[in-house]
Amino acid sequence: MPERRQEIARLAVNRFALHGFDGTSMNDLAHHVGLSKAGIYHYFATKEAILFEALVGYSERLRATVEHASEGDDSPSTQLSRVIEAMLYLYRDADAYHQAQINDLARLAPSDQEIIRNNERQVVRVMEGLIQQLGLGLDEQTVKALTMSTFGILNWHARWFREGPGRLELPEYVRLVTDFVLGGVAEVVAQRTLEVEP
Repeated sequence: MPERRQEIARLAVNRFALHGFDGTSMNDLAHHVGLSKAGIYHYFATKEAILFEALVGYSERLRATVEHASEGDDSPSTQLSRVIEAMLYLYRDADAYHQAQINDLARLAPSDQEIIRNNERQVVRVMEGLIQQLGLGLDEQTVKALTMSTFGILNWHARWFREGPGRLELPEYVRLVTDFVLGGVAEVVAQRTLEVEP
């Protein structure tokens, strides 16, 4: 049963991305997932319940992926590299979830939104902690700015990044982004160190 619910939610979120939440009826979803209308109501009482299942499931996968990638006794730079790689590979097939998050999260009850946002906050905390370790001595606001700028790179790459002949492949892009972030943090640390030297 949980697997079937997740599969329905996965298929539904793709329909929401294509046709919009309001433009997708329960009849449409039932047909798309191979169920009768009564069949889909057996799993979900409302479209909002399907949306919640999709978004909370995705946010939990993202949180678990980032937490797992940041584990171990490696250096903060190695852990951050793994986190960036893991997120970009997870994002590879997640456009529909991101669209639903941006366009439709507010349709959910505040308590449901908070569950999803708590998962997102944990992802931010992991990233922030790694950047803090990389940039020892940086003030809190600078660490936050570096953290959110890193998320800006990761979260918006899907708007333009496409793999294929004559283009960067994802492994190359992962290395490029990792080098960019690590090099940028190192440069900020170096500049701030120079500023405080007598």
